[in-house]
Amino acid sequence: MPDASASGASAAQSDAARNRREHNQGNQERKYTVEQKAAVLRIRRCQPTAFYEILELQKSCSDGEVKKAYRKLSLLTHPDKNGHEHADEAFKMVARAFSVLGDKEKRDKFDRFGTDPDSRFANAQAQAQQNPFAGFARRGGGGGGFGEEEISPEEMFARFFGGGGFGGPFGGFDGGPQFVFNFGGGPGVRVHQFGGARPRARPRNPGQEEPASIWTTIFGLLPILLLVVWPILSSIFSGISSSTPATPSMVFDEPHPPLYTMERTMPHFKVRYYLNPVDVHSYTPAKLASLDKRAEVVLVQQLRIKCENEVSHKQQLRNAAQGWFFQDPDKMEVAKAFDMPACNRLNSLGV
Repeated sequence: MPDASASGASAAQSDAARNRREHNQGNQERKYTVEQKAAVLRIRRCQPTAFYEILELQKSCSDGEVKKAYRKLSLLTHPDKNGHEHADEAFKMVARAFSVLGDKEKRDKFDRFGTDPDSRFANAQAQAQQNPFAGFARRGGGGGGFGEEEISPEEMFARFFGGGGFGGPFGGFDGGPQFVFNFGGGPGVRVHQFGGARPRARPRNPGQEEPASIWTTIFGLLPILLLVVWPILSSIFSGISSSTPATPSMVFDEPHPPLYTMERTMPHFKVRYYLNPVDVHSYTPAKLASLDKRAEVVLVQQLRIKCENEVSHKQQLRNAAQGWFFQDPDKMEVAKAFDMPACNRLNSLGV
């Protein structure tokens, strides 16, 4: 006759093992509110690069409004609190939108071209379509809020809220090392860790070094190549340019007597510019026609430099008005009213 007590113990152990299996396989109940579900569905209906729409912001929003919107939506869609099946995707879209709009340089590129600022191909294509003179623009340096550092949405979330754990009103998010397995987007399984300690690097065998790629080798030799090749190229191009006269000095819109009195008109922009007759006395009609086209390039170059300075100064005014905790309305009105004539003229010229 079987032992009843033993059979009961075995059944209890079996039930406990089955519950652990179901929990580990992700079959536990996931809960979410009506507001959380609506936020997830709305965000996933947005295009991946509709960053303002994702954060429910206008293009004229301030940096403080961007941070406030990110704080609200990231807490609303965070997978730890939102059990909706698509909460993880919505949370990543919110974090991606903040990584662009929260970075001054990336936001400026996105506002200018409407493409993902981290996509070099898309940016180059947009510049080529919108502006034939884009090659003359200066390339900006780094220095945004996140720069070129590649971080996951969870790491960004942790940095924004001050570290791994969440105390105070946002407590309860950190429950030790947690992982999200993502089976899409490529072969294999990608694992993102959020909460707990940062994952450790994969250990290597003692003395084993990572093999250098061909690009690493090329970049290592680049200074030597420049030292050897640059003098040769300089001598070649200096010989070519020595036979070509330099672009004469010119002024735009109004003459500056007694020197700049010879009036010419640009073929495309229809803008008047003035030359010193002495500088172009030997020019043929064909050279003067070529100079008219060159004057358009010079005008765009000068306007772009002035426009960049105007944008930088206006952003400084906005930053000073924003403050850390409260916005100064008087200073913000001054920033909004700041005139940018060079940028306006570029827009009127269609470049």
